[in-house]
Amino acid sequence: MATRNHDISVSVAPGLRGAFDGRRELALGVPAAAGIGDVVEALLRLYPRTRQLLAGDGGEPGGLYLHVAMDAATARELASGTGGLPGGCRLYVFALSRPPRGGRAVGEG
Repeated sequence: MATRNHDISVSVAPGLRGAFDGRRELALGVPAAAGIGDVVEALLRLYPRTRQLLAGDGGEPGGLYLHVAMDAATARELASGTGGLPGGCRLYVFALSRPPRGGRAVGEG
């Protein structure tokens, strides 16, 4: 039995486009059962420069790290547990700054 695939779209924030070869939109063909983790793995494989944007203990304080967001309809479908990302959905990748060491932002009391 063949694995069913469908396409999803990924919008790339301006500050991350350098890591994605200058692209602002990506189209990925993923298995119908693919979840967010599968998409992140595909992005890391296709665009190796994104690895430096993974959040982790080794990151530089104040450096950027990768986030993936989705619209409410996609989130509801994933939460239903009936399958993976819906075909034709759009994900958004953007970056936020890492918090300073100790986890508290400047100005927090």
